[in-house]
Amino acid sequence: MFFKKKRKNKFANKLYRVERQVRYKNPLKIKKGVFQFKLFRIINLLLILGILGCLYFFIFSNFYNITNVEVTGNEIISTEDVLDITNNYLAKNKLLFFKNNNIFLFSKSALASNINKVVILDNIVIEKILPNTIRINIQEKDVAFKWLTNQQTYLVDQQGIIIKRYYKLVTPKIFQLTQIDPENDNKQNDNLLIIKNLANQDINLGDKIINPQDINFIFNLLTKLEESDSFVIKELSVPNNFPEYITITTLNNWQIHFNLADSVDSQINRLNVLIRDKIKKENLSALDYIDLRLGESIYYKFK
Repeated sequence: MFFKKKRKNKFANKLYRVERQVRYKNPLKIKKGVFQFKLFRIINLLLILGILGCLYFFIFSNFYNITNVEVTGNEIISTEDVLDITNNYLAKNKLLFFKNNNIFLFSKSALASNINKVVILDNIVIEKILPNTIRINIQEKDVAFKWLTNQQTYLVDQQGIIIKRYYKLVTPKIFQLTQIDPENDNKQNDNLLIIKNLANQDINLGDKIINPQDINFIFNLLTKLEESDSFVIKELSVPNNFPEYITITTLNNWQIHFNLADSVDSQINRLNVLIRDKIKKENLSALDYIDLRLGESIYYKFK
């Protein structure tokens, strides 16, 4: 039987000593003095104080506070409304300590968003003009008429969409514009056609309440009726949103019901023939209503 002889590790019984690396001093290195160390600290301190001073001047001082607001491009939307929204936004703080009325911290997108919560526009461009002016340029939608419902009046565009709640505000004193006469401002809105919703339905900004073809019908109808000398229009009303007919109330408080799905010309022709041949102009004040909603069948009633 053979046994394999184990080899001895020749390094096992030897001791090795690890010596530390010798460090040498650089004889050319100059030791910094106390004066040089203090100078470095003073320079850093001055830089920090300079940065803090700049922050205070640009952010916290009143020099760059917005004190002038220019509103351009608006013909239908009241300047008073825009200034009121702007004033409310500038009066608020950002992150508790910072102010929105600082021209550097002022957010153009935030103000545009606040304005669009009140009125739907085609476009709005806001510019910063140093040191303390912002310019708001408004591109409006085409307003068709006013919509009266639930004792509130709204502006409606050509697509039948509610684009603004109509109301007049007092211009904030800090943003009074000398070129604006408060009594004449928004005067174009005062001349808009008013349509009354008899159902008094609640609506919100952006809601569609009438179809564009029905809007065209209404304005075409009014153009035709203006040619008549038989009566004077006092009020226009509809039964609800997306109406099927429109009612015209005359100055003598009798009514005419028109079908929005029928032809304007055919209904006007039937109305003129009825007044000429049967009712007579001298008897119009005694009418209660004329109903043209049922095609060729015309109904009328005296009071």
